[in-house]
Amino acid sequence: MKRGIRNIKKCDDELFKKIDQYKKCWGEDKHYYIKQIQIINLYYEEGGKVDELVKNKEIERLYARADFLLIQNSLFDNLITCFYSLVISVIASFVCQMMECENVWLTFVWMVTILLSFFGIILSRYAEKGQAGSYRYYIDEYERDLLLQKITDLEKELTITGDDEQILETKQIVINELIRIRQKKKLKKQKEKLETDIKQVGQLDLCIGDYNACYIQKIHINGVVGCLVYDREKGKENNYIGELNLINQEYSILYQILNRYDLISYCEKEK
Repeated sequence: MKRGIRNIKKCDDELFKKIDQYKKCWGEDKHYYIKQIQIINLYYEEGGKVDELVKNKEIERLYARADFLLIQNSLFDNLITCFYSLVISVIASFVCQMMECENVWLTFVWMVTILLSFFGIILSRYAEKGQAGSYRYYIDEYERDLLLQKITDLEKELTITGDDEQILETKQIVINELIRIRQKKKLKKQKEKLETDIKQVGQLDLCIGDYNACYIQKIHINGVVGCLVYDREKGKENNYIGELNLINQEYSILYQILNRYDLISYCEKEK
């Protein structure tokens, strides 16, 4: 419950906290709504602070903010729906009890009272305009529309080459194998070490983009075909085998993890 309430109330991101700090007020008027829109426009303008996240491809932070705004917009309706469900179940229980009453007039009075209560509760939702008198949800919708456009633009930029796809597949194969090994371990320390290695592999930036100066060496990862990338010229001296002359430090870390769990063997050399 504590985590749920926190996730409803706060967006745990330093950038977006700067926007949310302006939401606190005592009474909402036109100046309040104008201020909110002005702040949002400032942060979401071209070249603004949100564009820094797009530039750095921090898509998880954009997704987290979009999810937070969605929760804010749907929370009121969800609470109302839950409340109505509870009320309907209580009314249904009273109706069942009244059906057993032998006094017709008492039953009639109870039925009228229940119906009036039911409609009164339904109409109470509209006793105040907006959501309990607030139009803040329009502000959240406006920000979310801007945010979703930023997310869409970033998603369209996130492309890879066919060679990069080979690398990502290799990375996923390694992760799958480490997870499989972890499932077989019983000691807590062994599991924790494997979890650390799995996270480290997941964070490795192995995609090169331009492979003109690279040699892609096929390998077997516990029998499944993957690949490592070596420096095309320097790798000749060790026949593109082992840790020496891998294209960068990221691949050295990957090789060390593969070697640690005896997952790697080399395929026949291809040119």
